[in-house]
Amino acid sequence: MSRLRDPDRPCVLPGDPSWLHAVRYFEEGVLRVVAAAARVASARFEEDRFVLSVGVLEGAACVIGRLAAETEEPADDEREREAVRVLFLPGWELDYLWQLLAVFRRAQAGEPEAADLRELLHDLGYGLDRTVEQITGDVQRVAAMLMLGIPAVRTLAAAVLHSLGLQSGHGGPPPDVAAVRAALEQVRAGWAAAGVR
Repeated sequence: MSRLRDPDRPCVLPGDPSWLHAVRYFEEGVLRVVAAAARVASARFEEDRFVLSVGVLEGAACVIGRLAAETEEPADDEREREAVRVLFLPGWELDYLWQLLAVFRRAQAGEPEAADLRELLHDLGYGLDRTVEQITGDVQRVAAMLMLGIPAVRTLAAAVLHSLGLQSGHGGPPPDVAAVRAALEQVRAGWAAAGVR
């Protein structure tokens, strides 16, 4: 069962996608490889060998890949770097990342059920010059950015949708300038807490 209650979640991200550069390796370099290993294990009736199902691993890979593709364009000027992007992602897609993060933390902690996953992550990380801890930290950073669940996210999403002439999904007038500025500062504080400046 999803821990995310809403069918679609607004995600407010920096206009400058440079925060994603360090984690772009993750889709092909980690998740697709772990999913392939899980598929082989499943064919051998060892479905639990890498803890997560192939579907969850591939779903998480798709989320990361699409996020990277949608935010591919670098910011051209200071104004774009200061802007924000609003994406609406289905809760079930974000749940893939939530499950992935929980299992990677278990592998990082050395839990016996995740020993094979930890070994595979260690081997993959060696080729990527990343430790299991760094890989897990990268997953955590992306998840924290996408799942920032403070009211300020909805305020900014409503302001962006209003500026585009779209319905925001909540009643009442659009947020005023002061509310938007305050929300932006709160979101930036959330980004900083996730390790993104």
